[in-house]
Amino acid sequence: MEDHILIRGITNGNEASFATLYSKYVDVLFSYGVGLGYEREIIKDAIQDVFLKLLNHKFAGSEITNLKFYLFRSLKNRLIDLHKNKIINEELDSCDFDFSIKVSILDDIIEAENKKILEQRINKLLDSLTSRQREAIVLRYVHELGYDEIASLLDMTPKASRKLISRAMDRMRNQELLLLLILFCKF
Repeated sequence: MEDHILIRGITNGNEASFATLYSKYVDVLFSYGVGLGYEREIIKDAIQDVFLKLLNHKFAGSEITNLKFYLFRSLKNRLIDLHKNKIINEELDSCDFDFSIKVSILDDIIEAENKKILEQRINKLLDSLTSRQREAIVLRYVHELGYDEIASLLDMTPKASRKLISRAMDRMRNQELLLLLILFCKF
């Protein structure tokens, strides 16, 4: 079901729309939270908070132009808030968290022995990137967010997000493993 239809259903109090929306995005949000380096239970709590806020917020459908981006931004903000609350007496120098990703999508695609080799090569490729580059690449090519949305999530200008992704792609091209990443992202 299209996101704008689900939003309209939620606005009108349709519980089925909310359940469909939750089912559609909960796994993607959980994966993003894990990639940001948070504990699983904290991520689950943050996701519940995001959806509860969405359910309780009486918004006009026009307020949210890209629901996926809205949910990503809300989750990241909630995780940062929870992190800040956890370390109330410590000063938070930066909200840059070590973004990491493990290849697990290929389980059903290729045989086990080929999968292991491919995982190692892709992880080596991703490990060669900085944390911000990894996050930007995953947001762009796995979650298909636009440069403006990536820029907003990473607290930078759209031009800087393009440059960050371009540099990451150059680094991967230099290692001649870009083909593997593209293969991974398409599945």
